Amino acid sequence: MRARWFVPVVLTAAVLAGCAPGAPQAAPPATVTVTVPPSTTSATPTPTTTTTSAAPDKGKCLLADVRPQVTATTGETGQRHTTVTWTNVTSSTCSMNGYGGVDLQGPPDPTFGPTYSLPRQTSVQPRAVRLAPGEKAHTVVTWSPGDWTPTKLLITPPDETHSAVLDWPGGGVSRQDGATHPGTYLGPVEAGAAA
Repeated sequence: MRARWFVPVVLTAAVLAGCAPGAPQAAPPATVTVTVPPSTTSATPTPTTTTTSAAPDKGKCLLADVRPQVTATTGETGQRHTTVTWTNVTSSTCSMNGYGGVDLQGPPDPTFGPTYSLPRQTSVQPRAVRLAPGEKAHTVVTWSPGDWTPTKLLITPPDETHSAVLDWPGGGVSRQDGATHPGTYLGPVEAGAAA
């Protein structure tokens, strides 16, 4: 039986990689559904040995190619870390390079509104990550506890315009929109599942 996954995604300009963090959003984005094909592999026998054929390389990973999932929240009361793991769910190899984007959404804050667009962790140099079918990468959202409690985490792969909508697994967050050195930020995509 062939399984299909349905990943809700959001078209949003605010989380497009390369956009300035904290940019205001004019209106709630429209929601579309992406159907992700099941992961498959193929083997090519030869007269003398059996080898697994290399998966075709399609270039950058789009949201339809990688399934994001919140896999852990760790840390102490001063600063916490929520990990989102990306899994290549296609039969092709693709690449992720950079930060992507994250928006936390929740009740309207009196000063900043209902959306907190996270800045990037600029002290870390991103590296390209190639994902063969079934392989994983991860992104870490570091956040400082506070009084504002998001309900949703909108996450976008690097160089993409579609965002997956995930439930926020943490507690209250300290809003630091526009701060020079905020305690809440987004790390780059890194290879493998987080330890």
